[in-house]
Amino acid sequence: MRVKFLTKSGGVATFILASLIFGLGGIKWSVPILTFFILSSILSKLRKSRNSQVETYFEKSGVRDYLQVIANGGLGGVLVIADFVSPDGLYFLIYISILAAVCADTWATEIGTWKKTATYNILNLQPVEQGVSGGISLIGTIGAVAGSITIALSGIFWIDFAVYQYLLLILTAGLLGSLFDSFLGATIQAQNKCVVCKKVTEKKLHCGKETKHNSGNVWISNDVVNLLCGISGGIIVIILKEIAKV
Repeated sequence: MRVKFLTKSGGVATFILASLIFGLGGIKWSVPILTFFILSSILSKLRKSRNSQVETYFEKSGVRDYLQVIANGGLGGVLVIADFVSPDGLYFLIYISILAAVCADTWATEIGTWKKTATYNILNLQPVEQGVSGGISLIGTIGAVAGSITIALSGIFWIDFAVYQYLLLILTAGLLGSLFDSFLGATIQAQNKCVVCKKVTEKKLHCGKETKHNSGNVWISNDVVNLLCGISGGIIVIILKEIAKV
C-alpha cells in the first residue's frame, strides 16, 4: 500500500489470499503468485511513467483493489485448498497455467503500451487506438510470451515431468489465454463512450462526466474478463496435457 501497488481493500484481500496460499501451499505455491504480483506491479508503474495517456481507456489503474486481487489470484486459493485436501500434481499445473494466462495478459498490456505502437483489433485486424479493449500489437504479444515464460520458470522446480514439455504447455496456455482475454475485450466486455470527448473507454467517469454504455454486456467488467482469462488458461492446459499424454 505504501508504494501504491494495492488499495486498502486490495491489501486486505491480498493478506487473506497470501495467508491461505502460503499457509496451505508453502513456498511452492507462493513463489509463482509473488512473481506475478511484484513484477507486474513494477511493470505497471514503469509503463505509467512513460506512457500515461493510455490510462484514459483503462477501467482501473495499476493500484490493485480487492476485485483485481480476486480476479487474478482467487482461483489459486481454491486450487491450493483442493490440493491440500486431496494432493494431486494436476492442481499445481493448472495453478501455474492460470497465473501464466493472467500474467501474459497483464504484460501484453503493460509492455504493449510502453510506447506508441501500431495496435489492431483482434477480430478484424483493423487499426485501433492504443489501449482500447480487444487491441493487440506485436510488442504486446512479445510481452505476453515473456509473461508466460516468467511464470513457467517460477514453478519449474516443482514439476515432475520433462522440462521442455512443461515449458511448452505453460507458454501455450498463457499465450492463448491472453488472446482469449483480448477476444472477450473486443466482444462482450462492457465499453462506454465519453459524452465530452467521444472516446470509447472502460471507465464509468471520463472528462469529469458519467460515460454512456456503448457496447458489450454491462455486467462484464475488466475484472470478469480477467477471471475468465485465468479460467481459460487452466482449461487449455488440461486439454493440452491430455493431448500430449504427459
